[in-house]
Amino acid sequence: MLNTNSPEKHRTALPQFATWLLSRLTNPAYRDELIGDMEEEYTERQQTNQDANNWLLRQSALAIWDGQKAMVKSTNFLKAVSIILCILVLPTIALFVGWLSNMEEPTEHLWQLLLAGEIHSILLHGDYWEHAWNESGIAHLELAMFINIPSILWVMAFAGSAYALLKRFTPSVWEFSAIALIFLLLPYLFGYVVISWFEPAAQNVGPILAFMMLAPFFTLPIYVCFLFKRFLK
Repeated sequence: MLNTNSPEKHRTALPQFATWLLSRLTNPAYRDELIGDMEEEYTERQQTNQDANNWLLRQSALAIWDGQKAMVKSTNFLKAVSIILCILVLPTIALFVGWLSNMEEPTEHLWQLLLAGEIHSILLHGDYWEHAWNESGIAHLELAMFINIPSILWVMAFAGSAYALLKRFTPSVWEFSAIALIFLLLPYLFGYVVISWFEPAAQNVGPILAFMMLAPFFTLPIYVCFLFKRFLK
């Protein structure tokens, strides 16, 4: 008697590698039907001496592309991206806050970048990472460094706006994420423009830099909480 759990039952006429790719990268909503149709067409082309392999290559590429587009549009994709952002962004901002609060003698280049509000350039500079990790670092962080009233007010405005939006309307997960992205980027862009245009004195640059970094630092986790709570699928 044939064992219905035998691997023979799951073999297809398609090459093993093609089947493996299709079973993992195509749209799960119709994955089984797709593989079945492709197997039937592939077998027919082999039997009629048509160019089955080139056809399979083209169709597999199209099916995988369609599957990846569907995956990118899914809520789970955005949830995964948000977690990765938290892992990368939050420690980076915390380290920068520790360095900014404890720095003693930054290099002239880093100092000029600070006065220009170019935090993005600082984070790409090797000297910053050497000083931040070795001299300031995570060990020097204190809770008081993260108390910034404008940033707290900003994240409260985001939380209130997000709550009202989700209660009164039914935005898609992408629409909600686009609004959250605006709240994440605006503080940095605002601070950068203010520093570039008005060129404030050195002692006035620090509070602006704090808002530029801490407002996104507080906003990102709140966005993730709304994302996981309100968008289940």
